[in-house]
Amino acid sequence: MVRKKLIQKNVLEKSVHESYEDFQLENKVKNLSEMTIRFYGQNLVHFISFSEEIGIEQISEIEKKTIDKFIMQLKERNLADTTINTYMRATRAFLYFAMREGYLNKFDINLIKADKKQKEPYTEEEVKKLIKKPNIRECGFVEHRNWVMVNYLLETGNRLNTILHLKVKDIDLENGMVVLSTTKNRKAQFNPISEHLVKILNEYIKIYDFEELDYLFINELGEQMTRNSMQHAIARYNKKRGVARTSIHAFRHTFAKHYITSGGDSFKLQRLLGHSTLDVTLNYVNLYSKDLKDGFDKHSILANYNESPRMKRGKRG
Repeated sequence: MVRKKLIQKNVLEKSVHESYEDFQLENKVKNLSEMTIRFYGQNLVHFISFSEEIGIEQISEIEKKTIDKFIMQLKERNLADTTINTYMRATRAFLYFAMREGYLNKFDINLIKADKKQKEPYTEEEVKKLIKKPNIRECGFVEHRNWVMVNYLLETGNRLNTILHLKVKDIDLENGMVVLSTTKNRKAQFNPISEHLVKILNEYIKIYDFEELDYLFINELGEQMTRNSMQHAIARYNKKRGVARTSIHAFRHTFAKHYITSGGDSFKLQRLLGHSTLDVTLNYVNLYSKDLKDGFDKHSILANYNESPRMKRGKRG
């Protein structure tokens, strides 16, 4: 009987590295996106290295105290709270997997409290610089493509990975719609695009004689752009236009802010941004609540009905 119990225990024993390999294998079997699998790989390296430093070999040796020590080491490296929580999200997913598999005793793993930083959108002045149309006859393909990308990002708020996979066939110019087949929640979206963006895309597609199955944003060799090449392209474009900030994600924040402050509905914004829950969308509403307040008195129904006719006549502009 004792021998049998020992054998059963040994079956459940796994090294940290073996558990990590099992974890990533399950992620692939579950058909998680390449980005998600890469996220775990890039961020779990910190916890695995820490485990080695303190002499942990078997996954079963990890306990709540191990996590506390890991967090303290990260804090000692003066990392931002958001960075620490990024590492912790990967670590938590990995260890919860080990718990489900019976390699590790169950315990709760919590993120640290972190102040939410204001998501800084592009300013009005920066937007004007970025969307100024270049001379199409003289600028060349790269500058024209980058200008179209910037207009598309500002007008749709799409994520980088989404626009990387856009094809010409996904753009319905006649009906002013775009089909987003590559999204974070892996569900296809059908989003409207404005007449202004339709004209920009129509001109771009016709000038370079794109075909239905071509990627919308390509490099000079006609190949699909990569994340790095698109980020570098936007960075160079912004700097050339005199805009120091080069964040692609800031275009998403700019879109959200403009939509909210121009009276857009939060439920529609949730769909446009592809958020699985309204909670994430409401973060934008809370962040830009001050902007909603600016000029709100002009729309006050009480002010409109309570002011005397003389006061109304005395108002200008």
